[in-house]
Amino acid sequence: MKRFLCFILAVVCVLATACVLPSNGNVSVASAAGEESEELVPVKDIAEVHIDISTSIIRESYRDCAIRVIDVYGNVVEDKDSSIKIRGNSTSSGAKKPYNFKFSGKTEILGMGKAKKWCLLANCYEKTLFRNEMVFDFARNSTVLQYTPDSRFVDVYLNGVLQGNYILCEAVEASSSRVNIDIDNGEYLIERDVREDEDTVYIQSPLYGIRFGINEPEEPTQAQTDELERMLYKAEKALDSRNISEIEKYFDIESIVDFYIVLEYFKQVDVSVGSTRFYIKNGKIYGGPVWDFDLTMGNCLASYYTVYNNVGGSGKSCEGIYCNVDWFRYFNLVPEFEKMRNERYLELQSEIVNLYTDTGVGKNYMDTVLDTYGDSFARNYDEAGWKVDVVYSSLERIPDKTYEQNVAYLRTWLRERNEWMLKNWGLDSQNTVSAKSDSGITLDEAFVYGLKEGVAEKDCAKLFNQSVTFNTVSGKVGTGSTVKNGGMEYTFIVLGDINGNGKVDANDYMLVKRHFLGTYELDNIGFAAGDCNGDGKISANDYFIIRRHVIGTYDIYK
Repeated sequence: MKRFLCFILAVVCVLATACVLPSNGNVSVASAAGEESEELVPVKDIAEVHIDISTSIIRESYRDCAIRVIDVYGNVVEDKDSSIKIRGNSTSSGAKKPYNFKFSGKTEILGMGKAKKWCLLANCYEKTLFRNEMVFDFARNSTVLQYTPDSRFVDVYLNGVLQGNYILCEAVEASSSRVNIDIDNGEYLIERDVREDEDTVYIQSPLYGIRFGINEPEEPTQAQTDELERMLYKAEKALDSRNISEIEKYFDIESIVDFYIVLEYFKQVDVSVGSTRFYIKNGKIYGGPVWDFDLTMGNCLASYYTVYNNVGGSGKSCEGIYCNVDWFRYFNLVPEFEKMRNERYLELQSEIVNLYTDTGVGKNYMDTVLDTYGDSFARNYDEAGWKVDVVYSSLERIPDKTYEQNVAYLRTWLRERNEWMLKNWGLDSQNTVSAKSDSGITLDEAFVYGLKEGVAEKDCAKLFNQSVTFNTVSGKVGTGSTVKNGGMEYTFIVLGDINGNGKVDANDYMLVKRHFLGTYELDNIGFAAGDCNGDGKISANDYFIIRRHVIGTYDIYK
């Protein structure tokens, strides 16, 4: 439960390892830190990718260039024998171009695995700039989906000129450090694809007629294509039987459940068109990797995507089941799958809610990203010259006038989407904790307020309208203790109880004192418990309130 927003700390840690020696002699690595340095100090607020090229960059083929990647500590990986091209389908026509680039040899950058091929996603049609990264991070940290592309926010410079904020990420391809499948021995990467590409081999699944492009192997033999068709026929026969025991012989159900939840919750606009991939490993079909979420989460034009946006109905894109298509349509007819889906969606509630609001897991994802990369996002518009209120594609939602309004739209969409899905799947009653009117306690989306110190679990349970379960340190409910009914966990904030032992004591007022003196930093939960006068900050006043409560000259709960 605590792992989701740890990705920010992980980014900082892996950046420090960016100076791994490359496998190709044409690539040079320079370290800004001396050999005697004991502590790395950031010199930049974000990593940078510099592209130097003497010709124009085109979509049709790679052209020679030099690539220089600089991490936040000033460490440099440079390859003067790189190559680059414009990437994407609809995004390739955007004013802010996305790119694929290749090093001359397998190279590790920014703590990601060694590879030659990398992607730079421009997010030109997505005004918050972080929809794609949000899904990547969620899939990596909260689900069982393997091989989700590793990724980093970067500033990109072309011949010394800032192009804006991009996502540097792994390409979706078969390799030991990417999608780890053995394409020479009956393993495949396939993508739902309705397009026509002369470089891609396409097949139709034998029973349901679903068209897939074969991503890996890139040039399959006829024998490989025939083998894949036979495998898909057996898998679809099992799926059509609705017998879970048969289905499990050909599909990895856990990954399919999580893949469907990710697609449905974030409402992948192209689920039956493209960017929806499966891989076959050890004789089973797995869901993922996830890809391409810039036009999702309500960010698509209502007059074009009418079903998506419920035109003629509620008109709200956050409503409606949209990804119940192709194989997922048949999975959702299997009672055991539906049960697993519902249980898993409840399990993921704390992580889902933590995307848009603070919870016991920690500070919410959106604000964490904005705090960490907000300066780069601002440069994307203020220095690189992109306009937050300009429509760059006939497919994107007509944006709001300001960056803050576009962020607010996304936050509201995520909240309302989750509430709608819980209700639609009949899970809302299993995910709600409510207090009795005379209990003296209140709840918001993630926290419980108003409980006094020293209350035992059995006594606290009587204050709620339904049967609940607790997680406490010593049987007494304190700050940081949790209560839940089904999925979502709510975290208690007991005023004055900073250390969470269920009582207010000298340790608590000393923690508050150390915080306002700057020798200790309270987390968001401890901060809420320590802000006794409710002024939104921790000060000497809070220290004296708690101290007086401990010595008995003041009642903190009056």
